[in-house]
Amino acid sequence: MVFKVGSLQHAKGFVINKLFEDHRIGGKHIPVHLLKHGYPLQHRGMISSAVSELKTEGIILIQPKRTGRSTSDHAVLVWNKLPGARGLLNGYREAADLQRVKKDLKTFLPLDSGLTQLKNRKCTY
Repeated sequence: MVFKVGSLQHAKGFVINKLFEDHRIGGKHIPVHLLKHGYPLQHRGMISSAVSELKTEGIILIQPKRTGRSTSDHAVLVWNKLPGARGLLNGYREAADLQRVKKDLKTFLPLDSGLTQLKNRKCTY
């Protein structure tokens, strides 16, 4: 299942992938406003709605944290909800031409980029 760029599913997968790749699982957190960085400019508005939906689904946890003199909201992945969100993670990773994650969430599935089809094709000239 590949998601279209700019869709809510793609934005949710982007947020989960960003937190997963940065190892922001459990106690390590990142400011919510930094989750938008790296997403296409014309679709960055989708990230805030994706974060709010992921929060209501319980996949990410939003907590106010101290940053210098003020406080801001920080996001962290909930580890026991991550296997249920693997579909969103892999859907985004497939759309971004990244390796998909296996069920153990530690190893990757091989990336099939059409090279096997080129190797198996017979030359007729």
